[in-house]
Amino acid sequence: MSDFSDAWLALREPADNVARADALVADLASLTKAGPSAVLDLGCGTGANLRHLLPLLAPPVAAPSSQTGRGWQRWTCVDHDPRLLARLPARLSDWAASEGSTITQVGNTLELTGGRGAARISTMQLDLMAGIDDLPLPEGGLVTASALLDLVSADWLDRLLWRCRDAHCALLFVLSYDGRCELQPSLAEDADVIGLVNRHQCTDKGFGPALGPAAAGEAEARCTALGYKVRSADSDWRIGADASALQTALISGWYEAALELIDAGRSISALSRADLQRWRTTRLAEVEAGRSRLRVGHRDLLALP
Repeated sequence: MSDFSDAWLALREPADNVARADALVADLASLTKAGPSAVLDLGCGTGANLRHLLPLLAPPVAAPSSQTGRGWQRWTCVDHDPRLLARLPARLSDWAASEGSTITQVGNTLELTGGRGAARISTMQLDLMAGIDDLPLPEGGLVTASALLDLVSADWLDRLLWRCRDAHCALLFVLSYDGRCELQPSLAEDADVIGLVNRHQCTDKGFGPALGPAAAGEAEARCTALGYKVRSADSDWRIGADASALQTALISGWYEAALELIDAGRSISALSRADLQRWRTTRLAEVEAGRSRLRVGHRDLLALP
């Protein structure tokens, strides 16, 4: 899946929140004890990563100091899509209201205060491929991204990690797809379809040939080689009958990815177009009947300098 629409991001957010390996975030507490944390969120979309991490990175702050800056988290949220960035304030405002917090616009910055901590949040539109050298890395802070690493190339990842090491940044990369999928009830075509999906994940997503399912492992090895202290954990989606809309979107996305390779003559299996169409029809019928269960493998990675 590489759909970045507002609707898709909203659909996946509940599954993401449940799946995340939040035990890794506890090791980031040392970044916030001495004062505000500085966070750069790459490929932020409408701010889902911000909404999840903000309350976990610091304890609630009733009265942050505007004069000293003490008690504030400072977030810079970067994305190439101006439509998604435009939706971020409204999404954040709705979330803040539900959590007993308040959002105020101060110039080009959003200020969040109340029960879920205190943060100053700015957005930045940037092509992450062409503008990697323009990223405002927070010296000694945190660089994070959600569902991004499997889309980028090895060369792009190396450039980012080298810059982060030189800036002494901690890294938290979450929800990187790793190619593991379990579909219940099983169908004979499942392995071939997921094989095509994983092959499609390695095609160019705008950063050069994508790392795809190998991304989390490659990032862990590269971070270790650069001297980072690395921890990782599974963050699998477990999608039941109560998330039929998400299941339908996933199956449809898998179908389109596999079909693209079949039609281009790049299939690595004997699966035909008719086989694939039959698979989709049967799978969607199982979703409609409430019998379908999906498990989609992801990995979370924490790297501390």
